[in-house]
Amino acid sequence: MICVPIVEDNIKDALRSAERALEVADIVEFLVDHFKEIREEDIVEMANYPSIITIRAHWEGGKYRGSYDRRIELYKVAIENNVKYIDVELKEKRNKELVDFREDTGSKTRIIISYHDFEKTPPYNTLVNIVNRELGIGDIGKFATMANSKEDVLNILRVTKQFEGKVIGIGMGEKGKLTRILGTYFGSILTFASMDGKSSAPGQIDVRRLKEIYKVLGLTPTSRNKQIEMVGEETTHILKS
Repeated sequence: MICVPIVEDNIKDALRSAERALEVADIVEFLVDHFKEIREEDIVEMANYPSIITIRAHWEGGKYRGSYDRRIELYKVAIENNVKYIDVELKEKRNKELVDFREDTGSKTRIIISYHDFEKTPPYNTLVNIVNRELGIGDIGKFATMANSKEDVLNILRVTKQFEGKVIGIGMGEKGKLTRILGTYFGSILTFASMDGKSSAPGQIDVRRLKEIYKVLGLTPTSRNKQIEMVGEETTHILKS
């Protein structure tokens, strides 16, 4: 899947951008922490779209500095309204509470537990430990780390492959772009792509450009399994060269 982050500061613009993004992407991520005002009715409205709702705390690189309890309650509103995904940090002490709430309410929301490092990519064994901890709490593990070397790229793809279908693995920065293109082949549930110059993290490729890259590789949007196989062949060539 290709996910376009929605980077707007109000619900009206966010929904307008989401509708445009969904013409070319599979799903959007509403970065609710960017909103000047967050209302429960806005959460309800966003939950009607194929989306991830994220209210990223400032201590994990986001913009949310409001009430701690309020953030948890807003996530619960999203869960009650069966949004496809929410993304909450591994460092959030109440993340398990959200999982339990999902179970108690019978919601269909899947919960992504995420880890971010905007400076470096931890060693392979550390990344494996992080994902294991995430999967011990939520449904999907996510790690987005700064790729500073080829070794970082290889470790990101290696860990993604190890947890194939259970993880979102992203390498940020210019050197991490290869992971954004090929991550889904290695088992990442989705990749993030920017739109109209608006991105949520360094190194995101424009969604239309990303689809052009897939086209150059001979991929077709109607045969996802074939796309994955062909990208895999190209990946093998790149990594061996």
